[in-house]
Amino acid sequence: MKFWPQLALDTLRDPKATATQIIGWNLERPTLYMALVAVAAVNALLASAPVVLAPGGVDEAARMALPILALLEKPLMFFALVVGTLVIMIQGLFWAGRAMGGQGEMTDMMALIIWLQALRAVAQVVILLLGLAIPLLGGLAALGLQLVAFWLFLHFISAAMRFDSLFRALGLLVAVAAGLFLGLMLILTLLGVS
Repeated sequence: MKFWPQLALDTLRDPKATATQIIGWNLERPTLYMALVAVAAVNALLASAPVVLAPGGVDEAARMALPILALLEKPLMFFALVVGTLVIMIQGLFWAGRAMGGQGEMTDMMALIIWLQALRAVAQVVILLLGLAIPLLGGLAALGLQLVAFWLFLHFISAAMRFDSLFRALGLLVAVAAGLFLGLMLILTLLGVS
């Protein structure tokens, strides 16, 4: 049972070596898809719980200011969005990474992103509890988590695609994010959403 906490600490201390260790597990694609669905379910549940369990529901002004709140009120729909986003992100990072000269495998990218999502779920629980106890500290911890997650994500992309620098991983991430954004805007335009 000591293995998972140690792996989490190793991820923070030496993300590239930990990524190489996870890749070395050589997990099969069906196993990775089951793990992806599991971490997506946990993350969707943790993200939706504060909104669904809020006394009186979400304020209409807050819902208008942050449309994501309306989606968080429907955990199953949010879960489907999380799964779809993860699959598209993994595919985009893998194929764009290959186009940029990366040598990794799709299962490498999947395993690493799933591990990051599992860590994110644990961090969400800690931030949720911290936010209930000390709301300001919970907000600061959430901001710090985003910065650490970005740093880890760059290392994991670099390891998955066997890049020699984090700048190539950053370039890949920017290219995929721009492509996903443009694709989403095109889909929304075709659907008539303003």
